[in-house]
Amino acid sequence: MQIDLLNEGMLGHWQARAGVEQCEFQFGTRLIYVQHPQGQPETPWLTAAQQVVQATWDDMPTAMAFAVEQSKATMPELWKLYERLSWAPPLLLIYSIHFDLDSPYPSYCISENPDFDWDLQVQVEDQPGQDHFRSFAQYQPGDHYWLTVRRLGAGRFELDR
Repeated sequence: MQIDLLNEGMLGHWQARAGVEQCEFQFGTRLIYVQHPQGQPETPWLTAAQQVVQATWDDMPTAMAFAVEQSKATMPELWKLYERLSWAPPLLLIYSIHFDLDSPYPSYCISENPDFDWDLQVQVEDQPGQDHFRSFAQYQPGDHYWLTVRRLGAGRFELDR
């Protein structure tokens, strides 16, 4: 998908916090936010974001792989269960890309995928000959599970803590 912040219609524009305004765009199911100083035209910041937004967009699969690895470290049981599935929508989803005024790097906001069926159960064997079903629901991270991943360059990321 081609991303053009300069010619695409803006979804919204508002004050994000004191001294900072934010432009909102939508491409497919993803939102893109670009911040700029309050009271100043957004065009210079949109132009700067445009320089890297396509590469940032195209790097989403790699950013997601990075996020999954970070998530595996904090929720290993969930990912062990998920890896037993041969089919399933992804557990995590990139909701938005942010160009924040206070950071030189764009970031991805990632959370659980609302299309994942958390009532799904998987047959597991805890001990030889001892099969039972384990539900994903017991591992669901909840509404407040968000990862912010900063893109430092092509294929280079860090978790924003």
